[in-house]
Amino acid sequence: MGEVKDVGRGRFSIVLDPLDGSSNVRSNNIFGTIFGVFDGTRLPARGADLLAAGYMIYGPATTLVYAARGAVHEFVQGGGGRTEEFFLMHEGLRLPAKGKLYGVGGHRDQWIPEVKGFVAELERDLMNLRYGGSFVGDFNQILHYGGFFAYPAQVDKPAGKYRLQFESNPIAFIAEAAGGAGTTGTERILDVAPAGIDQTVPTYVGNRDLVDRFRKRL
Repeated sequence: MGEVKDVGRGRFSIVLDPLDGSSNVRSNNIFGTIFGVFDGTRLPARGADLLAAGYMIYGPATTLVYAARGAVHEFVQGGGGRTEEFFLMHEGLRLPAKGKLYGVGGHRDQWIPEVKGFVAELERDLMNLRYGGSFVGDFNQILHYGGFFAYPAQVDKPAGKYRLQFESNPIAFIAEAAGGAGTTGTERILDVAPAGIDQTVPTYVGNRDLVDRFRKRL
């Protein structure tokens, strides 16, 4: 369960998912941390009010992806033999013009029909399936190779799984800063009015053309 803690009279509010993909730890697969930064905004808050957002990936290399002022940058830990420092690896990351990958979480038999139909369409387009069980790892592949990722509305979970404050808003913020888009299927993720700190929303992010194609199915 999420909670809001007042730790003083500071200027910023921070949202944090400290261990995204926790089920991957046991099998030594990718997991990470997601964060968002608000300037003078009390929580819960709309994603459109984010000042910055980012995530860290603990994988073959420890990397940091950071978005602010409409730009996305990627850093790697330990460059040049200085293990405690982060070094700029990619500046001004943009989603590739043509998406190559897709991934969808949840159980296929519980996906709503529109999701099943869109996945079939992506497969006919010969897009490759990639799904690793951590939002940061799955989205990071979309950021680098282009495509579409979702944890969708399901028959048994119409509001999806990802928490708006801690997961969907920060990743959608990064997607938009990289030239992509994020939607709940009915509205832009960053425009969702928060109903509570643990509110969940269906989450669809990636190349803008693919997100728009999906929305037309709903």
